[in-house]
Amino acid sequence: MRNKLFVFPALGVIGVIAAFLIGGGLTSNTVYYLFPDEAIAQQSSFQDGRVFRLGGRVVPGSVDTSDEITFDVTDGGASINVVTNRTPPQLFGDDVPVLLEGYWEDGTFRATQIIIRHDEQYIAPDGYKEGQ
Repeated sequence: MRNKLFVFPALGVIGVIAAFLIGGGLTSNTVYYLFPDEAIAQQSSFQDGRVFRLGGRVVPGSVDTSDEITFDVTDGGASINVVTNRTPPQLFGDDVPVLLEGYWEDGTFRATQIIIRHDEQYIAPDGYKEGQ
């Protein structure tokens, strides 16, 4: 009987500590996914260097690869200037939906990762015949 009186409170304390550690770890490692209008509205809450994800489409004609790669991303309303030194994926280009991971740096989004969003539909190249 005496052991049960000790075991249940000890398990309760261990459970509370575990929940606190798990909850704290999840919030400190959370990466937010925002569209350009949301990112601009919340820019003051993301200090320079705080990582989040930005989703949108590459603005046609905005890609410049002269030094670093720069381009604009839009959600149809707001647009954000993006700078990266990463090599973009092969499907990257005008009007392509992208998901970028990075941070604000002096009002510009510095992308550390570029992911292309695409649908599940595959279109075979011209001249492709089934069974080749």
